Amino acid sequence: MKIILSILIILLTTISSQSQILGINKPLFSDLPFFNTQFIKSNNIKSITGSISSKKVRDIIRSSGTDYHYEFSEDGKLAFQLSSHFSKGIKDSTITHYNYDKSGKVNTKRKSDSYGYYSYHYKYDSSNQMILQTYCRDENKFNSKNKFELKKQYIIVKDSFSYKRTSDEQSKKIFYNNYGKKFKEQTNYYDKLGYLTEEYTRFVIGTNKKKLTYEYDENGRLHKKDIYSNIAQNKKTTEIYTYDDIGNILDIKYYDSEEHTSTKQFLYDNKTMLLSAMIIEDINTKFLRIIKYRYTFHDQTINLTDSETSSKTP
Repeated sequence: MKIILSILIILLTTISSQSQILGINKPLFSDLPFFNTQFIKSNNIKSITGSISSKKVRDIIRSSGTDYHYEFSEDGKLAFQLSSHFSKGIKDSTITHYNYDKSGKVNTKRKSDSYGYYSYHYKYDSSNQMILQTYCRDENKFNSKNKFELKKQYIIVKDSFSYKRTSDEQSKKIFYNNYGKKFKEQTNYYDKLGYLTEEYTRFVIGTNKKKLTYEYDENGRLHKKDIYSNIAQNKKTTEIYTYDDIGNILDIKYYDSEEHTSTKQFLYDNKTMLLSAMIIEDINTKFLRIIKYRYTFHDQTINLTDSETSSKTP
């Protein structure tokens, strides 16, 4: 009965989540793919570009000249992302490329930095659990980071992982370093419906222990995440998620201990349900960062949602 309930909830969550552009229960706006692949594919989205501006209290909105760019393949997978920034007054960018295996899992993530490119290569077992992670430095044939072709690859570190399911409510992940020695253990705890409720991590050497706890709403979506980066110091940060009636993420509130520090608010185009803007507010200073999104599609049409949401932006 427990297994049937778990499968039923997973199926219902999967079906309902197809209408959202952002992946439910994924680490949003990280360097790993976080868009809903099925949504991107179904709506033929080729690229998403986010332009950043900012606003101080009693000031006008000012463009920062920085942006984000995401490119997708026709099957909805994120092919690469770019984020721009200023370094010593000069505009620079960080580029991340992705390759996937036959099951759709990322098997290579290649990212630029100030020295060139580095990459992570992943291998999975038959249950799609990662068993090997290889970190490499990649030499580029070209001088520009905007064009990459591998000249030579240097293998730096290999980390491996093993897994053990001790019960329906508990599993364990073991981390091994480049020498094959165990250095970390992560124990995962699940509720009776199969939802992950806690990740407890301890290092074999030293006393550092970490913990993440998760709570979900009635639709199986992440509602609250508590992060204890060092249990001994009893410091906690919290993320609170809220959604609209069809499951789009409306906002994420961030807390340091019990103090509300910042909020990410997500705005959607009422006609298309595409993400049109994200507003990041620092609670203490009231400083706003505003990212407006525009889209291109594989049929070569363009959707400029920023012009449609400008009246909504504070």
